[in-house]
Amino acid sequence: MQKLWIYLSILLMVACSGSTARTEEEIARLETQLAKEPSEEILNQLLDLYKEMAAKTSGEQHMDYLWKAGETARAARDFSTAETIFMELYSQDDSPDLAAKALFLHAFMCDEDLKEYEKAKSLYEQFLQKFPESDFSDDAQFLLDNLGKSDEEMLELLNKANAENTDEQ
Repeated sequence: MQKLWIYLSILLMVACSGSTARTEEEIARLETQLAKEPSEEILNQLLDLYKEMAAKTSGEQHMDYLWKAGETARAARDFSTAETIFMELYSQDDSPDLAAKALFLHAFMCDEDLKEYEKAKSLYEQFLQKFPESDFSDDAQFLLDNLGKSDEEMLELLNKANAENTDEQ
């Protein structure tokens, strides 16, 4: 009986590794196709495959597929899925750089895509508190300071700052 369990375990591992390889090949094919001819259908297929691979993998590979799934969900405008994935990424301590990117992108998504300014404000503040040394800290502070401003208002501010810098030189 014990030999049967060992045989079945080995058979299951071999079947899963073959399935993973086929899924990776399908992901590569869809990524190439998406680059040539972007479509919502391809985005959704990729999202499903990234989530599938995240569930089948662990460690860094799991985190990478989860990140790709989050970015793809946002691109597909599936914001609830993107939010769930980003929250999972930044709640883990395994990869601080990826956690910082996920928290920043979650805040940015709430700001730019969803226009949920109070939520974005809270997330930007959380980001600045948790990741003050991140490469995105200056960007987060700028976005927080200018939360809710229109593109025209932002352009006016940038032009004004540029003019002030030119006057100082």
